[in-house]
Amino acid sequence: MQLTQCLARAVQTRHRATATIYNDRKRSWAEIGRRVPRLAAGLRGLGLRRGDRLAVLALNSDNYIELFFAAAWANLVLVPLNTRWAVAENVYSLKDAECAALVVDDAFAPQVGDLLAGHPMAHVVHMGDAPALNGMHAWEALAERSEPMPDESGSNDELCGIYYTGGTTGHPKGVMLSHANFISASVNWIATLHFSDQTVYMHSAGLFHLAGASPALALTLAGGTHVCLPKFDAVLAFEAIQRHRINYVLFVPTMINMMLNHADFAKYDLTSVRYCEYGASPMPDTVLTAAIEKLPTWEFIQGYGMTETAALTVSLPWRFHFDGEHGKARRAAAGRASYGVDVKIVDAEGKELPRGTPGEIAVRGAQVMLGYWKKPEATATAIRNGWMHTGDGAWMDEDGFIYIVDRVKDMIISGGENIYSREVENAVHAHPAVRECAVIGVPDERWGEAVLAVVTLKEGRSLTEQEIIDHCRTLIANYKCPRQVVFRDALPLSGAGKIMKNVLRDPYWKDKQRSVN
Repeated sequence: MQLTQCLARAVQTRHRATATIYNDRKRSWAEIGRRVPRLAAGLRGLGLRRGDRLAVLALNSDNYIELFFAAAWANLVLVPLNTRWAVAENVYSLKDAECAALVVDDAFAPQVGDLLAGHPMAHVVHMGDAPALNGMHAWEALAERSEPMPDESGSNDELCGIYYTGGTTGHPKGVMLSHANFISASVNWIATLHFSDQTVYMHSAGLFHLAGASPALALTLAGGTHVCLPKFDAVLAFEAIQRHRINYVLFVPTMINMMLNHADFAKYDLTSVRYCEYGASPMPDTVLTAAIEKLPTWEFIQGYGMTETAALTVSLPWRFHFDGEHGKARRAAAGRASYGVDVKIVDAEGKELPRGTPGEIAVRGAQVMLGYWKKPEATATAIRNGWMHTGDGAWMDEDGFIYIVDRVKDMIISGGENIYSREVENAVHAHPAVRECAVIGVPDERWGEAVLAVVTLKEGRSLTEQEIIDHCRTLIANYKCPRQVVFRDALPLSGAGKIMKNVLRDPYWKDKQRSVN
């Protein structure tokens, strides 16, 4: 299995069809097929060697789609950086992955100086549409000046990409994904979520994220059309759907809620959309009900997965959203195991639990990661006897439907983004006036969950809520920062001296059916 198989098939079977649309620029699969071997040669011509890590910090674009395949063609390991992280967080990822070069676009070219100060690299490639800044290599120049090189892609279990995700230790972990991981996930996506060569798909989720990258690779294998939005914006999404007659979209629930409540919602023709996958956090039923009512041509499919499983592992098809010939509505369920993936609910020892008994979701299959980059102990903890332990608490009914009820990991999901409490606590603790801190997730109507910090101060010190939030913004991404800070004289401690977060959380969740939103 090679990632470049996706591109080879699209070029062979769909060479005249539109491959990518970005703003007013369109490229066919034949054009992409000619450009990628030249771009790969250009990257190798910089002195990069097989297996070198190549970082990218950029918004979504047609060039980003090409980069996935140019990097693989040159047998480079792509390291997508999170566009929402602070510079310090991305510097950590660059250092940790020992990246040899960096690709940026117009939006992130101004950060290059700070990134190189934190982790020096000999080469920076600019793949935006503005002129490349001094010292950077222009993306188009790489393609124009290079002769096409043969496909030297890795295969099977060779490392293809490192995707950084938050960590319970306070530092991001690099998830190592192989060619086989990506190809298996792509075939699964096509079979489960109905991608075809007639799919016109809108990329609104960031391509640095598996919710963006996984459908990009699967859609290429299917030979469909990529319509790239730089990032999610309700009006941009409305305009793209209407202009390009998009028939497939993916949104996190907060995006759908923003669109439904936007003042211009009724001004656009959105009827071309056939399928909408939603996921990354549970969908409030009120939002789903409104979406079904206001978007009658759309079929909604829930997807559940994680970076460590190359995204999709569980899905809830449209037909199970309703009572009818397929039985009672399962709208509260995450879904059932998708193709090629084994899923079970286990106890702390990894033993499968009886149906209806809450435990932890465990996943096995060709999509499960190789492990965490340079973290063998964390890998051994997560993958046991071939099963990836997800950290999500759930139960399974007699028909294989999985219902998520809690999180085993100390993690918050806000607006579809994973936030590990330890990362936020480390940032809060870095303030010299803070004595103790505990970070919890609390219900939030707009974002699903919001970050709340409970703080005790050192004797004689004073601090405001805004001062703590502003301090955190210098260390971590804005979406991870506390939305609320509560000051206490002391935090509740167990007999062993550990902070009892359940005591802090319970008042906020007492009227809820589950402990996550």
